[in-house]
Amino acid sequence: MKNHKSTHYNEIGNMKGRIIKTFPSSLIGCYRIALGIIFTLVGCLKLTLETIQHAWCIQLTEIKIPYCILFFWMIPLLEILAGTALILGFLSRVAALVVLPILAMAFYAYLNVSNPEAFLAQPYEAYLPSITIMLATTIFIYGGGSWSMDLRMFIKK
Repeated sequence: MKNHKSTHYNEIGNMKGRIIKTFPSSLIGCYRIALGIIFTLVGCLKLTLETIQHAWCIQLTEIKIPYCILFFWMIPLLEILAGTALILGFLSRVAALVVLPILAMAFYAYLNVSNPEAFLAQPYEAYLPSITIMLATTIFIYGGGSWSMDLRMFIKK
């Protein structure tokens, strides 16, 4: 029985190691911090500015999101939490995995929302969601990079 328990703990340790494993890449670190700033800023703007809230509400209603009021508040809070985790480099892969569905819905909104009031300061093409999807995927694959808490935790192992 003792061997079974130690095997179980080793599997948990290996999984934790795979989640935080990263390499000291300055480029990946810059990508992570930039993506974190974008998400933290956008989440804060959705919660505080009335014009952004109006545009956000138009997006949600035009793409027919069920329980719109729940997502109206939940998504910005998730963006702030994931953005902060990305800035700090804390569980960067998990944070990138959290933002990918949000980005997929943003891309879907760009393609399907026709009201110009829904996109205040953004280009007519879906550049921003495309770029941020690529950044989040890169962070999910390679980890947090330089200056991340993940790197510090991985090196301590």
